[in-house]
Amino acid sequence: MQAKKTKILKQVLNHAYSNRDEQLFYCPFCDHHKPKLSVNVEKGVFKCWVCDVRGKNLYYLIKRFGNFHQQQEYLRIEGSTEITEFENLFASSEEEEKEQIVELPKEFVSLTDKTPGLTSTPALKYLEKRGISKKDILKWKIGHCASGEYKNRIIIPSFNEDGKVNYFIARAYKDEFLKYKNPPASKNIIFNELWIDWESPIVLVEGVFDAFKEENMIPILGSTLRENSKIFQKVIENGCKIYLALDSDAFKKEKDIMLKLLDYGIEIYKIDTTGYEDIFEMPDEIYFERKRQSNVINRDNFFEYQFLCATF
Repeated sequence: MQAKKTKILKQVLNHAYSNRDEQLFYCPFCDHHKPKLSVNVEKGVFKCWVCDVRGKNLYYLIKRFGNFHQQQEYLRIEGSTEITEFENLFASSEEEEKEQIVELPKEFVSLTDKTPGLTSTPALKYLEKRGISKKDILKWKIGHCASGEYKNRIIIPSFNEDGKVNYFIARAYKDEFLKYKNPPASKNIIFNELWIDWESPIVLVEGVFDAFKEENMIPILGSTLRENSKIFQKVIENGCKIYLALDSDAFKKEKDIMLKLLDYGIEIYKIDTTGYEDIFEMPDEIYFERKRQSNVINRDNFFEYQFLCATF
């Protein structure tokens, strides 16, 4: 198996020579003139001694720089997933491929104005009470509706990669029957993809307010992630490093997400969210410390992690 993996790596990368248990390549990330990308196929790790790019998922290199055939062959050798599953992951109908465009409610009023009107005051007070700053309001283009179908609700729009609205969240700031009221549109979107950097680690969270915590967070608008969802496909396509920060009561669903991502060789880190309703309620200093201390979840330690979570 190692010899077959090495053969594909040599096809994909600019191989230089072998050094004991390691293969040396010219690094495609920094294009250094000497072969400084060291790959240990047996351990499944790589590191460049110049630009310090590193990882514990060799498939990331194949996915990033190889062609579709090489990706399929590597997955077949690794036994991570069936080729047909990989093909089906990116198969979609013509209707599904059309980008969803959504109109904001006609009563929508932006809260970014420096001189808010009387109708904006309750919405602003609600956001302030929840610790949402004026900077957050400006960045997320938050507004509200004082009348109409979404009366007394905060409106948080989502923008696709072209800057067009593809969804919005409507959260009540008064005592309404429904806390959240979704628009009549599909939730199979990447919330605010306009601002996502797919070259950097991604933090997956449940709700939109959770995603206020830091840059490069994607709310999955729930606690499940289907393999044919746009978020999942984009993560696999880019070989992203993933941090999972779902609510502490979503262990079973989070476990299912982990298994799916592991099937495609994704590097996963679990952020401990215990003790808090969600990470939005978690103080920043605690969140970032827990993120720093998060451990990688892989096939070797997944069942140990599962046992510990079930125990405690």
